[in-house]
Amino acid sequence: MMLNRIASKFALIVLTVLCAATMASAGTIRGSSDNGEDSNAPNWLLLGRSNSITLTVTGKKATMTREIICLSQDVENAFPSPTLTLSGSCDTGDYMYLFQFQSTSQNLGVSIGKLSGFDPSNVNNFGVMRCDSPNNTIEMCTNDDGTHIPNFTAVAAKTSVTFTVPNTFPTYPAGTAQQGQGLTFFVITSQKAAPLPIGLPSVGIR
Repeated sequence: MMLNRIASKFALIVLTVLCAATMASAGTIRGSSDNGEDSNAPNWLLLGRSNSITLTVTGKKATMTREIICLSQDVENAFPSPTLTLSGSCDTGDYMYLFQFQSTSQNLGVSIGKLSGFDPSNVNNFGVMRCDSPNNTIEMCTNDDGTHIPNFTAVAAKTSVTFTVPNTFPTYPAGTAQQGQGLTFFVITSQKAAPLPIGLPSVGIR
């Protein structure tokens, strides 16, 4: 009996640790208007959209484009007197990474890893970015009024987050050339101690 109680207590401790390390949620839907406007884009758009790349895994395929935003609208090189050693960074170290996907696969999972300064306990740090303002037409976002965002789930850990889109991956009309086309996920990190080097995330599908 004593051995059974010890085994049960150990199993409970292990389960508690695992739950603390990995958190599941529905994620957040954020509007591009929260990040800035066209008129001050040099202050928030750190790295414009990339060329799309193709990601594959057994039985699944997706194309992905990425972009980097300075969450605090503090692109170092946009300052009147920038700190030269921080050139190419967000001054406060607060980064928003955008990942835009197109796919026809079922139950697609998107894994974003190697996150530096990521807080998985804050659900506002990850989710879907939606185009919601005519005053911001150059940020990548999901061109939707909010009624066709899928019931995605997000599992966040210390250095990663995995989004899962149930059923058939959704399609959206194209926005402006800069807004792109597809479902756009965002992840926010905070490198306040050292804005550089930037911890570029890894991306894969499952």
